[in-house]
Amino acid sequence: MNLRHLGPGMEDHAKRAIREIALPVIACVAVALLFAPSPARAESWVPVGVTGGNVRALAQDPRDSRRIYLGTADGILYRSDDAGLEWHRLAPGFPLRGCILDAVVVDGRGAVWVGYWEVHGGGGGVVRSADGGQTFIVQKGIQGESVRSLALSPSNPGTIAAGTIAGVFLSRDGGQSWTRITPTGHLDLRNVESLIFDPNDSKTLYAGTWHLVWKTLDGGATWAPAHRGMIDDSDVMTLTMDRGHPQNVFATACSGIYRSTEGGDSWSKLEGIPFSSRRTRAFAQGDDGLLLAGTTEGLWVSEDRGDTWDRTTSEELVVNAVIVQRDGTIILGTEGAGVLRSSDRGRTWTACNSGFSERFVYKLLIEPAGGRVIVAVWDDRRYGGVFVSPRVGGPWTRLGEGLDGRQVLSLAILGNTIFAGTDAGIFVRGPKARAWAILSARIDGRDAPPRVTGLLALPSDRLLAATSSGLMYSPDGGETWTEPMLGSTEEVFDLARSPHDPDLIVAATPSGFFRSNDGGLNWKEVSSGLKGATPHALAFLASDDPVLFATTSGGLFRSGDQGATWRRVDGGIPHSDLTGLVTSMDGRTVYTSDFTWGGIFRSVDGGLTWERLSTDGLASDRVWTLAIDPAAPERLLAAASAGGLHLLVPTPIATSAGAKVADKSTQFNSPVSR
Repeated sequence: MNLRHLGPGMEDHAKRAIREIALPVIACVAVALLFAPSPARAESWVPVGVTGGNVRALAQDPRDSRRIYLGTADGILYRSDDAGLEWHRLAPGFPLRGCILDAVVVDGRGAVWVGYWEVHGGGGGVVRSADGGQTFIVQKGIQGESVRSLALSPSNPGTIAAGTIAGVFLSRDGGQSWTRITPTGHLDLRNVESLIFDPNDSKTLYAGTWHLVWKTLDGGATWAPAHRGMIDDSDVMTLTMDRGHPQNVFATACSGIYRSTEGGDSWSKLEGIPFSSRRTRAFAQGDDGLLLAGTTEGLWVSEDRGDTWDRTTSEELVVNAVIVQRDGTIILGTEGAGVLRSSDRGRTWTACNSGFSERFVYKLLIEPAGGRVIVAVWDDRRYGGVFVSPRVGGPWTRLGEGLDGRQVLSLAILGNTIFAGTDAGIFVRGPKARAWAILSARIDGRDAPPRVTGLLALPSDRLLAATSSGLMYSPDGGETWTEPMLGSTEEVFDLARSPHDPDLIVAATPSGFFRSNDGGLNWKEVSSGLKGATPHALAFLASDDPVLFATTSGGLFRSGDQGATWRRVDGGIPHSDLTGLVTSMDGRTVYTSDFTWGGIFRSVDGGLTWERLSTDGLASDRVWTLAIDPAAPERLLAAASAGGLHLLVPTPIATSAGAKVADKSTQFNSPVSR
């Protein structure tokens, strides 16, 4: 995630939270035991979007080309059983979060091998699944190694090579044991991003490193450079053996595409792809001379074995993975756009993201009247922005035109008009508009497009904006703006409005809490800041105006007098960095979430006591934000660090006769792929 565009306080908070993605296992277990989920309710989570996101790897089953596996950047593995048309998340699937799955391969028996590396930390390893990716076994002997590539020997099924930051490791017994076969301390034989075996000899192995290609003919006993003809600083990202000619090898690098017809002894660079598109992350070979090069500037296709090339996608598309099937169907794994599929050799493309959801939802809003779900996606300026669905569960439509790549930090809705606060001003989109339009932010004759971290829609077309430099108030739906005085000019973390008195609003700032009783025109400081804790989100208890909650870097705080005094909440909730906060209109139920350590917590008595919710079905229990459907208070939505949005539903419970008394599919009216 790119955090540069958050406000100073929230940016620091988010950076701290994200640094904790890969937490020590012992600490995670300790926290899980301390705040174990309550068995009082049977509930689980189902994914409901937003579709699309980042794809790191694609691999097809050699026994059934319609079965394709997809690896992500947060330890989630998906599978398609219909050649990439639809996807489903494997559960429990890959056993770790906070890991990038760059290396996914399937052997001749259908076993799935995944090489992974930790996002934060130097560890990683290899896991194996014998049941189609449902469950995995961690391979001993290579645990702790940051694995960037895997290769299976076609001539010896038990021989597997793993490319790591430290070098090349080899298993000759189907992954039971591993041996490092590159010399320790070698300046070049490390940072191994690509591997490939000679199809006829398991002792001949090519290794693509951050510095060119190396080759062994004796199973790793000795290595020799194999990069004559390559540009010296080439970072070799892929290696591909020509299907019909084992002495012909293709290598893609940061400097372009190379071909060797002499088993790597010498290389010639393939021409025809512009210099700006030279970084080739993915490569595939089809029949009849078809070559596919996935670059940081789209997919390039050659129909004549590399003599000429044509780009068949948008130049903005970043391609991380590509496979071509026997019938010529091409499937791309991309950065941000998810999965694209072509059945005409790349001439036309269709997005195929049904069931695949790996977008990080930063802001979440449910329309009180119509039930539309509106979300802002974080850190994807090219394919992100704002998405809207007519109901929980989709279908989702991207509303990106006009935002010009700005990061959306806040959302609000007045009538049928959506407002988006960004890192450079406020944008508006009416019900019939085809694009966003920026609102003028002139105050006292000066043009001030601020970073807008919070938006509050008030009756009579009024808007209140929390920015990195104070508050902005509009009495006319954003046509004109004033700047209410709020102590010193400083960032406003969040705003909360009373559900019973629309003129009662509380604001959280670095120096303390402020209250307005006239809809945001005038403000009074009611308390100083919380010692040792930074506020993140505010919410009133629906049944009691004086009761206000604040999530902070030091736990949850509660005020019984509209923010004048505060006390830290105990009763089963951790004193950790909490981010998500939402209160139900029933006046009793409160939810909060912990993005750093993980967990969602619920109180049904106004915040006096708390229970940890089950995480069954959540792709990750690290949840950034929460929302309750105003029309159906039992519907809780959670935006997790992986897997997109999830909906909490009752779990089927068996009666004494074994019959189910509840079915997930009947709990809400939305199409969800299981």
